[in-house]
Amino acid sequence: MMAWRVLSIVTAVLVLLVVLEMMRRRKLREKYAGIWLFLAIGIVILGAVPGVMLFMARLLHFQTASNFVLFLALSVLGLVALHLSTEVGHLEEEVRTSVEETALLRCELEDTKRELEKRIEALEARDAAAANGKPKVLSK
Repeated sequence: MMAWRVLSIVTAVLVLLVVLEMMRRRKLREKYAGIWLFLAIGIVILGAVPGVMLFMARLLHFQTASNFVLFLALSVLGLVALHLSTEVGHLEEEVRTSVEETALLRCELEDTKRELEKRIEALEARDAAAANGKPKVLSK
């Protein structure tokens, strides 16, 4: 039992250090770091005070404390997967919106370019007509 406590505390400290280092290097955003810091604190509490884990296991009618730990781990993983799925959905929507806006801007740019070319052609035609009607004056 003592080895499990030490292992859980060491694991929690490692998770805590990794999360802090990833935040320092800007590899992990704060909203995700909060989840992992919360988990690390929970692991420390369960490791330091094993009575809490045994009490919760009995309260929720688990056969053994290890079954309770497995249930907690699977629950946390499921919640993390659900959260990341919603984030991916949100990002997909943002990408789709950005692509649509880019396509609209590209069409608008092409229309403006065609209109500008027509104006240039009209001005060149007007200048050519004016030049044909009047004699050219050469400047020195």
